[in-house]
Amino acid sequence: MPFWQDRRAYAVAAVAAIGGAAFGYDTGIGGGVIALSSFQHSFYGTNLTTPKKAELSSNIVSILFGGAFFGSLFVPVADRLGRKYSLVVATLLFLFGAFLQIGQTSNIDYVYAGRAVAGLGIGMISNLSPIYISETAPKHIRGRLTGLFQMLLVIGGLLAYFITYGCSVHMPTTSTVQWRLPLGFQAVPGFFLLVGLFLIPESPRWLASAGRTEEARATLAYIRAKDIHDSDVVVEFAEIEAQLAEEKAAGEGLTLRELLKPANLKRLAAAYAVSIGLIFCGHTSILYYGPTIFQTVGYDNQNSALLATGIFTVIKVVCTPICLWIGIDRYGRRAGMLWGSAAQAAVLYILGALCYKWPTGGKNPDGPGPQNRAMAAMLYLFVIAYSFSWGPIAWIYISEIFSARTRQIGVATAIALTWLANYAISKSTPLALVDIKAGWWIVLASFNAGLFALVWFLPETRGKSLEEMDILFGSATAEVRENNISAALEHKHKEKEEMNLSKSSMAEV
Repeated sequence: MPFWQDRRAYAVAAVAAIGGAAFGYDTGIGGGVIALSSFQHSFYGTNLTTPKKAELSSNIVSILFGGAFFGSLFVPVADRLGRKYSLVVATLLFLFGAFLQIGQTSNIDYVYAGRAVAGLGIGMISNLSPIYISETAPKHIRGRLTGLFQMLLVIGGLLAYFITYGCSVHMPTTSTVQWRLPLGFQAVPGFFLLVGLFLIPESPRWLASAGRTEEARATLAYIRAKDIHDSDVVVEFAEIEAQLAEEKAAGEGLTLRELLKPANLKRLAAAYAVSIGLIFCGHTSILYYGPTIFQTVGYDNQNSALLATGIFTVIKVVCTPICLWIGIDRYGRRAGMLWGSAAQAAVLYILGALCYKWPTGGKNPDGPGPQNRAMAAMLYLFVIAYSFSWGPIAWIYISEIFSARTRQIGVATAIALTWLANYAISKSTPLALVDIKAGWWIVLASFNAGLFALVWFLPETRGKSLEEMDILFGSATAEVRENNISAALEHKHKEKEEMNLSKSSMAEV
């Protein structure tokens, strides 16, 4: 019964992945709330001009990204407090920011401040949740469990869309509740995350790196649902100790010189490339400006554009769990990113050609015609390819390739890079849709073609433990690692013999 054996690993991963729901909801809620008449009236009355509305929209998005960028770089906090309690701090920041955004109904500065504080929390969560899951997951299902973060992320985005849409349709535009309810609802996943964090243990790998060896061993056994002396637990923990021993032999604490060693530079380069690929593959452009994009391909009715955008989000929610359950740990990370890049490039090239042929969508007077449906189909095929590849895989790959000592700084800087890229794409997409139109899809398609070539050189990580990444990236040799694992096992065997001898002596007395 593999699932039952891994039940605790699934449970702790599910709790940490709730951070993905908070992430997805918060990044998805801004644009929808701004469009609500009640929100505009609360802060600007009837004086909201088109340029001012554009500035407001830009501020709401970019302030969150700015806070998230700095939050993702809170490395010292995470290293000192551990993964679990750093997530507690991040969640409290997020909740404070959420309440701040709805605390005042006539001063937009409260919304801006709340977005900044919530962004700090989201940035920390986007860094820490994948790390925590990767450090607690068994290697044979690590991809599936770490990918839960992406699955909850897309569910959070879907909730943001439908809650805003529901408030827009069913609540009076004269009531501040119309915008305060969807904006305040972001606190709900934050609350569940906060409660859940007090029910799960600390990362055993962090405990081991902090010198709390016995607690780490007991925690690992608990998560694996096995006895502390079980051979699988003993071998896995010996592997953890072997890696830590090698790092300790290299010197106390991470230095810039160690970080810039060839093996670690390979990891950083791989993580940064995947981070950039995740954002610039085209998904983020469609996610942030879905209604506008669907209007440009002929769905120029507001409701039809919103519905088309909602279908886009539903597809992600359906496809992501299928990928995680049947594909991610069977076919691997590299293969998934390769086929994903190829498929995304193909459909975006076709979309670009269609948009070039019909620059304004070529909409018929009676409604969207065949060419409009073909363009929408390309957008839907794109998100299917994304949801089976880059969407879940990028978070998994970034969080699993670093060593114990470089993991926090490596993941932090890679995630910070995604927030910078998010900011860049959020600023460039609306300009590109106006200035180069169909050419934007050709640019994104060509970027995906380049990603295919880049991913070709990345190593496959499926089925390997976090400690085996050292061998994969060349910072340790298989022979040295085996010797260190043997030494750790021998040390544990001697400890057990001494304990048994001590018990026998006491029994004789």
